[in-house]
Amino acid sequence: MSDTMQVSGTVQPRSPHHLHLDGDRAATPRSRHSIQVTREFVHRPLADDILVTSWRRLDDAHFSLTAQWPHDHGYFTPNRGRHHLILTGETIRQAGLLLCHAELGVPLGHHFILGDLVYTTHPEHLAVDSGPTPLTIDVVCSRMRRRAGTLTSGHFDMTIRRAGRIVATGHSDVTVTSPAVYRRLRGKRLTARHTFDPLPAPVPPRLTGSAKESDVLLSPTGRPDRWLLRIAPGHPAVVNPANDHIPGMVLLDAAQQAARVLTSPDAFVPYAFGTDFRRYAEHGTPCVIEARRVPSALPCTTTVQVTGLQDGDPVFVSTLTALDPRD
Repeated sequence: MSDTMQVSGTVQPRSPHHLHLDGDRAATPRSRHSIQVTREFVHRPLADDILVTSWRRLDDAHFSLTAQWPHDHGYFTPNRGRHHLILTGETIRQAGLLLCHAELGVPLGHHFILGDLVYTTHPEHLAVDSGPTPLTIDVVCSRMRRRAGTLTSGHFDMTIRRAGRIVATGHSDVTVTSPAVYRRLRGKRLTARHTFDPLPAPVPPRLTGSAKESDVLLSPTGRPDRWLLRIAPGHPAVVNPANDHIPGMVLLDAAQQAARVLTSPDAFVPYAFGTDFRRYAEHGTPCVIEARRVPSALPCTTTVQVTGLQDGDPVFVSTLTALDPRD
């Protein structure tokens, strides 16, 4: 899965105390405390979707970040009084992108290919308050590889805390490519864009755990374990019109919706979520979403494996695990 945003020019500061950043140069260590996290650093088209709020280098491999989860977001709506499952994955994604640009020397405009995204949450600490939820994130970087002084890949382990208590732990692996390499990699697909019509009928929102019909990413196929991916205009938190492929956050959300439809939208509330991205999910090609129960590694849990396929080949494989409802 690639996560891209084309950036040109400079990142404009939002107060006289913020420094200008050249589009081809990351933040310097001495200035990191005074620079506001911008849309370009986390590859988000809207400022309201920025979750990570600040960062601090501890040493070459350890960083401390702060983040904030909204209580009333237009897309990441709470489920059963708890924060949306995908918020954890999006926070890990944004934290890795920010550090790559601001501390690890990756120029703005480079492209990121996410190999995997794995996290485990602690549901008892995910309750939604009446206002935003402040968080801290401890990040450990490893397996950092460089070519000609520029980061080409890395592994990020993260621990997310709320008021000192662990909310989630997880990791991501990323590969970084220059614009030139990305152009060669994508070829004629570089100009592909998503079109929204005609939209197939959605699965009823109550079955997917969605707040409204426009948030449903699945269309029925006549089989209880198979759906077609549908992408309504929705919210730019997951649908960025500039992407030349289907964004990874769309695939993650489709996976958790499929797992709920297969089991029960009320009883199946995943706490662990792991995804292996195999290749790009392309616009203009039907994406089939299949879900099946698989053996759980822990007692009193249910595990569902969700696979996305295009032209018969896997695009991603997600594994979601939830505690069984108590009698």
